[in-house]
Amino acid sequence: MFWWAISQAARTPAVTDTSFRLNFAGFQPPEGPPVLIGLIGNPHFKNQGVIAYETGYRTTIAKRLSVDLAAFYNDYSHQQTIEPLPPYFEATPTPPHIFAPFTYGNLMFGETHGVEIAMNWKPTDRWTLSPGYAFEQIHMHTSALSRDTTTAPSVEGSSPANSAQLRSHLDLRKHLAWDASVFFVDRLTDPGVAVYTRVDTNVSWQLDKALAISVVGQNLLRDGQVGFEDSSVATSSTLIERSVFAKFAWRF
Repeated sequence: MFWWAISQAARTPAVTDTSFRLNFAGFQPPEGPPVLIGLIGNPHFKNQGVIAYETGYRTTIAKRLSVDLAAFYNDYSHQQTIEPLPPYFEATPTPPHIFAPFTYGNLMFGETHGVEIAMNWKPTDRWTLSPGYAFEQIHMHTSALSRDTTTAPSVEGSSPANSAQLRSHLDLRKHLAWDASVFFVDRLTDPGVAVYTRVDTNVSWQLDKALAISVVGQNLLRDGQVGFEDSSVATSSTLIERSVFAKFAWRF
């Protein structure tokens, strides 16, 4: 089966985009009043838009092998930038100070493109292998009017160019199954996160329709793996810890 799609979407401004103030830094120069640095909303902030083009092909090559291929191209417009504004004097909050504001703009545009491949292969009646691979490139640009030099590189570096996975499902016997997964994630350049590989496994026993028991192992290769770092420090990263545990599931 061959398929294709064209989609259009927009992110409408939130209150935090249009009427928001956050004071995040300040300093006292050798001479003159203190300087306060902050971010304020832009009441004229526009919708951020994207037009997405996708195409793909699904086929069964043999009785035990199926393949899914997909390619995409996304065209982004009016994307968010952070722009400086002229500083001005404020009497409050005390002490009197100079306020150096930044605000949101819509001066970034760009495109992403990539391919995805997924397969399902049954070497035997009891064993299924499902490999997959994804490639993505992000290219963002700022208008000549923009003074934001950090947002475009941050967006480009926040997604891995290559990622892959291999999932295995094996029916050991009736009602007893073993699942294992290997995930490969390419490095992130902004923020800097190294290449990593993750291995998970799960042995499950379905005792009856209502009760199941599982023994699960997660992130077995490395303890405390960071998957993403928020460069704005607005959120704290959670480390993926190595763990082994049992799970009992009762459905009623």
